[in-house]
Amino acid sequence: MRVISFVRLLLFVPLFFVGLMASAQKYPQNYFRYPLDSLPNLASPFGGLRPNHFHSGIDLRTNGKEGLPVYAAADGMISRIKVQRGGYGRAIYIDHPNGYTTVYGHLQQYKGPVAQWIHQYQYINESFEFDKIFLKPFLAVKKGDTIGLSGNSGGSSGPHLHYEIRNTHTENIVNPGLLGLIPFDTLDPAIEQVLIYKFVTEGLILKKKIVPNSKNCQLIDSFWVMKDTLFLDADTYGFGMETYDFIHNSKDHKDVFTYSLLQNNKLVFRHMLDNFAFSESKYINAHLDFPYYKINQTRIQKCFVDDGNEFSTYTFDKRRGKVRFEPNENGELLFQSSDISGNTCYLKIPYQITSVQPDLDKIVYKNSILGKPAIYPGKVTHISRPGLDIKMKPKSVYDTVYYDIEINPTKKGTLSPEYAFHTSNVPIHAAFDIAIKVDSIPDYLKSKLLLAYSNSKSNYLSSAGGTYSNGWVRGTGSNFGDYSVVLDSIAPTIKKMRFKNDDDASDSLRFDFEIKDNFSGIKSVTGYINGTWILLDYDPKNNQVTYRFDEVYYSESDKLKASAEGLVPSFLVLKLKVEDYRGNKNEKEFEIPLR
Repeated sequence: MRVISFVRLLLFVPLFFVGLMASAQKYPQNYFRYPLDSLPNLASPFGGLRPNHFHSGIDLRTNGKEGLPVYAAADGMISRIKVQRGGYGRAIYIDHPNGYTTVYGHLQQYKGPVAQWIHQYQYINESFEFDKIFLKPFLAVKKGDTIGLSGNSGGSSGPHLHYEIRNTHTENIVNPGLLGLIPFDTLDPAIEQVLIYKFVTEGLILKKKIVPNSKNCQLIDSFWVMKDTLFLDADTYGFGMETYDFIHNSKDHKDVFTYSLLQNNKLVFRHMLDNFAFSESKYINAHLDFPYYKINQTRIQKCFVDDGNEFSTYTFDKRRGKVRFEPNENGELLFQSSDISGNTCYLKIPYQITSVQPDLDKIVYKNSILGKPAIYPGKVTHISRPGLDIKMKPKSVYDTVYYDIEINPTKKGTLSPEYAFHTSNVPIHAAFDIAIKVDSIPDYLKSKLLLAYSNSKSNYLSSAGGTYSNGWVRGTGSNFGDYSVVLDSIAPTIKKMRFKNDDDASDSLRFDFEIKDNFSGIKSVTGYINGTWILLDYDPKNNQVTYRFDEVYYSESDKLKASAEGLVPSFLVLKLKVEDYRGNKNEKEFEIPLR
């Protein structure tokens, strides 16, 4: 059952509303328009919990469609244009005179004068991907100008518009809700469960789990209160919450704007998503109970701050949210979860503390790490085993890690032993250097070697990059897990998928090809018509390359001129060249008939 309540008591007004009002007063109101024609409809809110990062903007629904007009949110100057195969895909950045920048991502295409400039820029540089930052004013836009059409480009998993508001000077991302861009919302958030931990060197020991429902809670003065007292032995504890917001309906789970913990009416911890820097985003792995998420696929947000967590969105007491309970102490804990509209959920848990008791879980844990080597946060740690060399960086781990390394036999498809480095249930912040030794490799194959990774739970291998040098394959590791060396000497494949109209290329809208690679991944795709470079759109998530017939190379004037000279060809030759990250290449030619 969801535990929800309306906020009526003034006692706790300063906790959320004063903070929210203070935050909102920092930002301009009613300055930016909504970038779509529809009413605000969030697919994902600001700061949503994602794998390895907090969501840096808001995702706006486009009803599962592409091609909706996207409008400039205010007057400004285009300051950056970025086109990439992943990430935001086609994106545009607009600087505004009030000191903020708006960002529009995953566009299907650009519109207006900027579209022609981009087209020419790509042909001049013979590159689909580029990232152009304009140091001087480039192109002015007015509020409401159509700058593009919504799409699904880049790393998008479905049609939508990714929209951001940034501080132009600091580039910190700002919650658009603080500038008034929020949907109408009267639904309260929910606290699904509360987890109670004790601390150990490498992480947490889960001691209790509380799931609020109508049987174990009662409504008192708009607060849901646990009927039974929580009994704990004297020690230091941490708390975590599974909590969700509901914006458009009661079944559409979103992530909350702020949540907090109070002990006897005193603030212990608060997390509020008003703004943050891109460089902080990966701290989500310390913000969450990472092992619990990896095992259960449920995101528990901590109500305390680890020593290695530098995320800037927290307010906490002198213990950084960790609660020290003394023998025979009693009181109450208050958990609060709120959305940016002020809808709030309160859960109150009375507690009683007994004397200090031996903790068998802690004893088992301490025995499990006896004799193990450690990786310490803030320090460089060098690890060496036969055939293996690892260098952990100062920010590689969030907390002290007592680790294992197992050397397993060579598996099918690999060229080295498998090195099982600790467990993927422990997060890595900054990537570490890793090198694995290989023997008896012919010179012509050395450039084809790279590292492979698996997460200890499956035999599936993924590319971890790296290059061969003096008998070692050296690269970086972003996760604990299993590493080995593999050989990729197989060229990518090219397959014709669809020509819109084989009879007349000038009438064809697009030509599609399937591009696949067996392991290291596609590095580049280039195309030519009759030897001249053409603009291709490569979509890695669908293994698809698209060429839209370009009037630059076959305009009506060209056809008339060629016809007058009696030189009209019967077909064009389209050539594709594909290369993977190990230098394996493939190319194919396709004839495009002309009428």
